[in-house]
Amino acid sequence: MKTTNPLLFPWFITIFVWLLLSVSFIFVHFYSATFQQPLAESDRIFWRTLFYILAILILPLTNLLRHIFLRLNQTMPLLIGANLEKSVQIRYALTVAVSQSMMILIGSFGDMIFYFGDVLNSFHILTGLAALGAFLYRPKKLEYQQIIEALTEIQENEND
Repeated sequence: MKTTNPLLFPWFITIFVWLLLSVSFIFVHFYSATFQQPLAESDRIFWRTLFYILAILILPLTNLLRHIFLRLNQTMPLLIGANLEKSVQIRYALTVAVSQSMMILIGSFGDMIFYFGDVLNSFHILTGLAALGAFLYRPKKLEYQQIIEALTEIQENEND
């Protein structure tokens, strides 16, 4: 009996994020005239600056969170009687979901700044940054295999 690809669900999460960013991009380009609720220029500058700073901070924070999650995935023991493969799939899917949700947050900054009446350039930058982050934090077979190897080693040491 052949098992399904263990990275299938994490890839669905990633594809969903890319799909959301694409729909947002298409929506803004087709409905831009009726969508915006312009703020005063000084307010838009404030929000644009805030969103750029948050996006710049969120990217390395996401990298740090992903590193912490991956390390916890490798070191936290399994529950007694838990299936190794299923546990690793759930743990890794959670790691990918957290990383990708941070990218949705950055993409939503682009949507909000455009809604506030800013030019398309800021929207493109923030949406592009979110898409790049979604690509960088996509599921990786090597990370998944490292988690399985580490947990297998922990189980073998416990059995000795």
